[in-house]
Amino acid sequence: MFISVNDHNIHGALHGSAHDPALVLLHSLGTSHDVWQEQVRAFSRTHYVICPDFRGHGLSDLSCTPVTVEALAEDIVALLWELGVERFHLAGISIGGLVAQCVAGTLPDRVRTLTLFNSNIVSLAPQMWKDRAAKIRADGLASIAGGVLSRWITPQAAETPFGRGLATMLARMSSEGYAAGCDALAIADCRPHAARLTMPVSVAVGELDEATPPAAGKALADAIAGARFSIIPGAAHIPLFEQAAAVNNTLKASIREP
Repeated sequence: MFISVNDHNIHGALHGSAHDPALVLLHSLGTSHDVWQEQVRAFSRTHYVICPDFRGHGLSDLSCTPVTVEALAEDIVALLWELGVERFHLAGISIGGLVAQCVAGTLPDRVRTLTLFNSNIVSLAPQMWKDRAAKIRADGLASIAGGVLSRWITPQAAETPFGRGLATMLARMSSEGYAAGCDALAIADCRPHAARLTMPVSVAVGELDEATPPAAGKALADAIAGARFSIIPGAAHIPLFEQAAAVNNTLKASIREP
């Protein structure tokens, strides 16, 4: 589906029946709703799975205003209002985890459970993200694509079908859409939301993640009262395909919470 939000056309992929409990999945920088394919396959039989595309990603418009985590969260909230979704389980990976924290902090009574994969609570390297945005705008996304992919998955997964699929996903990404996401990550700070995250929260991070290392995931979990923390063995920054069973088990355990 498509909706107009603040002069932007925002896309959301919908799976399953609207009569089932809603599960909202928020993707990582440089990917799209398609990065959740294994989770959609596992959960759409029992849940109404909603996978939005952030501005500048997938089928959503490039942003005509500066991108922030808060602006992306506003788009998600508007999409859910349009769908008539009152309460929902929420999960996000990487920047999607930051956006999920913002959505849950804004709507704590509507979020049933919150699951955060390979994410953090505050920008880990503001200047790095600013420099990366500048390089992409100068030289294009292809100039850093190899380094990005090397952090997404383990080396042995690079030539698998899903590894090649992720490479294609990144190759089709708009350079400006990615750079705008870097702008958002440079200033991201979800610490003000932590006290409002009173729903059951689970934080999981890949054992081999260099982009958001286990220490960053642990700091995120420690900042949220009662949050559970786990490490996904053998996983890099995007384990959604490579370690799909572990991701699905983590998500399944989380959404079983009352």
